[in-house]
Parts: sequence; C-alpha cells; structure tokens
Amino acid sequence: MWRVDGVMAAMGLSIAGLLLMVRILGRRNLKNLRLEYRGPTRIEAGKGFHCHLKLINPRAFFDAFWVEFGVRPNGEKEFSGRVLWLEGNGTAELSARLSLTQRGKESIQKAWLKSGFPLGLMSFSRGIELPAEIGVWARQKTPHELHLNGFLLDGPPLGGSRQFGGRGDWRGLREWRGGDSVRRIVWAASRRSQAGGGGLLVREDEPPGSHAEECLVIFHSFGGDGNLIRPDRFENAISLLSGTLRLLQASGMAVRWKADFTGWSEREIRTRRQLAESREELLMARRASWTEAHDLLGALAGSRDRECVILISDMPLSAWKNLLPTKVLKPVLIDISRYDRARKSSPRNSRQMLGQKGGGK
Repeated sequence: MWRVDGVMAAMGLSIAGLLLMVRILGRRNLKNLRLEYRGPTRIEAGKGFHCHLKLINPRAFFDAFWVEFGVRPNGEKEFSGRVLWLEGNGTAELSARLSLTQRGKESIQKAWLKSGFPLGLMSFSRGIELPAEIGVWARQKTPHELHLNGFLLDGPPLGGSRQFGGRGDWRGLREWRGGDSVRRIVWAASRRSQAGGGGLLVREDEPPGSHAEECLVIFHSFGGDGNLIRPDRFENAISLLSGTLRLLQASGMAVRWKADFTGWSEREIRTRRQLAESREELLMARRASWTEAHDLLGALAGSRDRECVILISDMPLSAWKNLLPTKVLKPVLIDISRYDRARKSSPRNSRQMLGQKGGGK
C-alpha cells in the first residue's frame, strides 16, 4: 500500500499521528492531578456520616477536561463524581453522606481518576492511595436479657443473682449523695423537697439491697457441641459486648471485662475515657480459635463477691451452658442465636455531577 497507493499511506500516517496525539494529551490531562479526602476518623457501623472529596489541579497553565474521580472508603461503598472542565489551579469538591457496615480500620483509602479526553478514542485512568484513616466501630446493641421494666439495675436478672441476695424491701427516701444512680431519684418527692429548700431525694432499700456493686463481663468463643463457626455471629456478639459495656458504664456500674481474643487480660471501665479505650480495642478484634473449656472456667473463677457476671459468646447458648458450674454463682447468659438476622443488600453507589468549571461545587 505504501508503494502503490499514496493516499492510503497518507491516511494511515494521519491516523497513527492522531492516536499518538490522543495518547499524549490523554495522559497529560490526568498528570499531577491530586485528590484530598476529608471526613470523620471514627464512625459507628450503619450510621451515616458526611465526607468530602476534593479534586485539585495544581498546574497553572493546563486545564483538565472530562475527569471522573471517586473513592471507596474502607473498600466498601464508592462515591464518585465528574467535572467537565477544571481550570489551572482550580478545585472541584464532591460531598456525600455514606454509611459503612464492616467493622475495622484502614489507614489508606483507594481512590481513582478516569478520563476519555480527548475525542473519547481512549480511556485513561490512575489509581491513587489517599492517606486517610477511617475506623468503623461495632454497633452498640443492648442485649434483650438486660432490658428490664422500671429501673434497669434494680431487679432481676442483675439484681436477682443468688450471688449477693435478692431484691430488698423499700425502706424510704433519703437525700441524694455523690455516687447515687440518677435512676433512683424520686422526682415527684424531689420537686416538693426543692420547693421547701431541700435537695434531691432517692429511694433506699433494705439490706442486702438490689444494686450490684460491680459487674464482670466475659466474652468467649468456646463451643463444645460441634456448631459451625459463623462470622456474622461474631460481629453480632462484638456489638452486644460494646452495647453492654456502654449500658453498664452509663448506669454508674464499675465494670471489668475479659475476652479470649485479648488473651483473657482484664480491662476495667469506670469512666467514659476508659469506655472509649475499650471500644477502640474492639475495633480490630479478631475471633479466637483456641478457646477451651478450662479457659472459660478460669475466667469465671475470677469473679468477686457482690459482682454480677454477664457471659457473651458468638456460639449458641446450648453449646456452652452445660459447662457452667451449678453453685452460688448465677451469671446472666446472652444467647447469640436470638440475634440472627439476614444482612441487607448494600445501597447503591452515590454519584454526582459537578459544575462546568473548576472551583464550583
């Protein structure tokens, strides 16, 4: 063709030159473009949060055209947008409200740039790693076994444990003192007392009382009847553990908790800061596969007098209930099989169209 038909040769050379120019311009169109991510560093699974992704063109004399950009926080839901024209030294910002469902933490977020400029003959893309830490806490679920009518910790099962006696009779009212639970305040009588210049009044019970002085929470993954291991149940159990710790701390209860995934090391919670530290530790918790019966019995043996014991596991109650000693100790048992439910399908990706020119949102 080169020797016989000069017109065809000229067309071939023109097309080759055009494709070379498209490749050069397309690669240059995405060169040096940067992304910045802004959002909360800690969120709770399933709860919405606002985040922002900014596209920056630091080049002074070269505009960018037909650029698509996006990010996938923690490898879950992607949100993306497109800008048709981004001038030199300009920015374009994308805002979205997302929710993540998988507990965990990632320090690097996967982002990308795409473009079909010019002419749409080729597609160009760049992967970008954004240094942005996002930690997803487990949901805080309060076990049904701890939901009581009236005052939460003033009756069975926590107050009715045989370890420290049953519910005492109501003796009368007394003035509020530091350390008293807000739940024990009698508001009607307190208003009358304050009207006469007095203070708040709380209920007082006869000894031995109905309020546990301390609480020991034990988390384990022991199962003795060959049940299948289900990762969704472990995530549910972590949520129940987090919700239990929050409930007890908010009720003014001194809490100790042990778990097999921490090597049975003891953690104590008396303040909100200690609660936050425990929640941070649960962020990256992984299921222990080596838990045996003597480990669980050893953790139970460490309970103190007048201490309520709560047991949480990712294995069904039938797999480990018979292992517990039948003596004075009567712990509160959380049955994980009561909390099974199907996962919902993930929501659709979020996508937005930005303004025609850089700088607009």
